Amino acid sequence: MSLNDLPDICLWKIFKNVNEAEDLIRLSKVCSRWSDLITLRFRRVKYLQKMEIYSREVKADYIDTNSLWINRNTNWSYYNLLQFFPNFKIIDTATYSYNSSLNLPEIVKNNPQIKGLIGYFNSLIKREDYDLSNIEMFASEFNFDYKKVFRPDQLKQVFGSFINKIDLPSFIEYFPNLKRLHMQFYRKDQVFYNGPNLSALKILEFGRIDMVGKFTGFHFIDFCPSLESAFIGYWAEDIYVKESIKNYNLRDLVIENIRFGCFLWLPLKKLVSKFPNLQHLAIRKFDKLDVSHFDLEELIQLIPKLKILDLRGCKKVTHKSADFLSKYCAKKNRSIVIYYDCENETHRWPKLVNTINELAMDLIS
Repeated sequence: MSLNDLPDICLWKIFKNVNEAEDLIRLSKVCSRWSDLITLRFRRVKYLQKMEIYSREVKADYIDTNSLWINRNTNWSYYNLLQFFPNFKIIDTATYSYNSSLNLPEIVKNNPQIKGLIGYFNSLIKREDYDLSNIEMFASEFNFDYKKVFRPDQLKQVFGSFINKIDLPSFIEYFPNLKRLHMQFYRKDQVFYNGPNLSALKILEFGRIDMVGKFTGFHFIDFCPSLESAFIGYWAEDIYVKESIKNYNLRDLVIENIRFGCFLWLPLKKLVSKFPNLQHLAIRKFDKLDVSHFDLEELIQLIPKLKILDLRGCKKVTHKSADFLSKYCAKKNRSIVIYYDCENETHRWPKLVNTINELAMDLIS
């Protein structure tokens, strides 16, 4: 039996196990039938990304679920990149300097479906041949005059370590319909935000917060009435919490210690009381967090819709806490899963982004 005698579903499964980009391109040229099947795979590719190489071994360009990963040696001038991969949405601009055969300004200019750029843009924004009019997601340091580069309300997603270099209220006012915002502070004195609401914001990520005095990030959340998911990675001596302001939309909250600090029961109690509709709560890597059975019961009473409680890295949380929670849920007819010592991320936990290359595209129109 030849390959062409196989049904389409069998051929599709064969091609699905071929990951090298050049091999798939060659296979797509065999016949129209193979081309149609492999094209389905190509059309799922949304990201163009630089391959990280930590050894002298040169790896072939490859495709995973939705990304094309390229290395410095592939000469893409032999191919029409957009002919094979017409649905790029986000491009890692490091591929431009990394692979000189790519004409990235031309690709961005002629493909309005490209909505996101990731990288360092000191040289990029000075080039007049770049047209960024269709860009909605921008991941970089904002060490340039963004008002000369973007239209008001153009950006919907922002990832950058820029807040200590610009006026945050002015930035929010210029992009009032941000849906996703990732911010970073480094050795910053406590600052209370005093600007317009972020009425459209759905996802907020403090990738690294290293502050002196009280951490004021939860004060900033008070200006995000539509917020649904938040990731807080911070180190501070204390936190500021205003209990009177509630957020009824927040479903996912991750608080992760980036250094050696503590999280005491009283501020935790004040904090979760602000978000009565939380379904997923993670408090990770706080060695001194001591959740006794009494405190654990009070905690889950404060969050009546809680489904997942993640306390990994909190050494004082043990199987006894899990046993208590299991018995409590059976008694109260609730279902809550607790994680406290597993290394791998549970598949049931909603994926919150903490690195540039993991930025999701679900909020890009």
